[in-house]
Amino acid sequence: MNQKWQTMLLMLALVAPASVAQAQTQARNVKITPIGQRTGEFCALDRALLFEDPTGVRILYDPGNTTSGATDGRLGDVHVVLLTHAHGDHLGAVTLSQNPDAPNAVCAGNFQSIPTPNSAAAEIAAAKNSAVFANATLASFIGTKITGLLGAPTAGCPGAGLGNEVVVPRTSPCTGPLNSGAKRTIRLSTSTLGVQINGVTAEHPSDPPLTLLNDQLRTLLAANGVTAYIGLSQGFVITFTNGLTVYLSGDTGWTHEMDSMLKTFFGVNLIVMNIGDSFVTGPPEAAFAIGLIHPAAVIPSHVNEVATTGGNVIPGTRTDEFIKLVSDLRLRRVDDTRDRRVPRRRVQVHVPLSGTTMQFDGDAQCVSGCRR
Repeated sequence: MNQKWQTMLLMLALVAPASVAQAQTQARNVKITPIGQRTGEFCALDRALLFEDPTGVRILYDPGNTTSGATDGRLGDVHVVLLTHAHGDHLGAVTLSQNPDAPNAVCAGNFQSIPTPNSAAAEIAAAKNSAVFANATLASFIGTKITGLLGAPTAGCPGAGLGNEVVVPRTSPCTGPLNSGAKRTIRLSTSTLGVQINGVTAEHPSDPPLTLLNDQLRTLLAANGVTAYIGLSQGFVITFTNGLTVYLSGDTGWTHEMDSMLKTFFGVNLIVMNIGDSFVTGPPEAAFAIGLIHPAAVIPSHVNEVATTGGNVIPGTRTDEFIKLVSDLRLRRVDDTRDRRVPRRRVQVHVPLSGTTMQFDGDAQCVSGCRR
């Protein structure tokens, strides 16, 4: 063997272990991809996040109004749909009709959309054979929408063993209750490990848009100036197989669970937190909640504003204020709160830019794709 080939083989031998180690590290990360109005930006009605566990389980959180429904090419497989409450900007009262990749795609609230009588959540679940979890009443409501789309009764999601395990992928959609205090475990059929999802309390209304109700009920409600309520709003805690523990706040105000359950029981280390104000917590209130829970990192959500331009946070926005407030916090790890020798650390804030996949390890450290 000549000198040239010997040198090349030596280089490959040196590079290969590093490449294998990098691939193994990447495989242990949780992927989080925002599905928003405009690619590369954080926009007014962005709610949807797609989580992928290292085992391959894929969970869509509150699809909202920024997907183009079941045909949205950004979704891929969706094993689970999680719904926090019945508001249209979370269920998806409309589907996105603008091209999110277009240079002129709108980032504000008045974007191009198509009303859907069944909700984007139901359309996606029906097409992807997803398991839909929400409060019991909302799960039943979405089940009727899926039935209307498929023309066949929607099954209840099974729950095997102490963890209420559901094996995915499924051959048909299902719906199931996941109320506060309850749990489900989602396991890919090719894996021995599962992702646990717990329901937790949220303080917020849960009334559906009238467009998702039949004509008779819509008329009666409108005549009386009221709306229907579909169960209680809630949030979720997802414990991924790499140890990452994520609190999805939904649209909530302060709750006692933020300190007692989210910090002490679950040990949440990553939070997706609403900060839009008026209907939900504003930046100072949300930052205070972060201080109660003591995570390592947070992703702002539900900002109801054009938060970025060119992928950079716009000064003077609610998002900008929230980042500054959280950056001023100095927190200890949950298990180190009594040890004064442990230095305080900053909570990292990661801005969810649509189409940009963030990867987190089990300690909620972002290893790629994050914008601060």
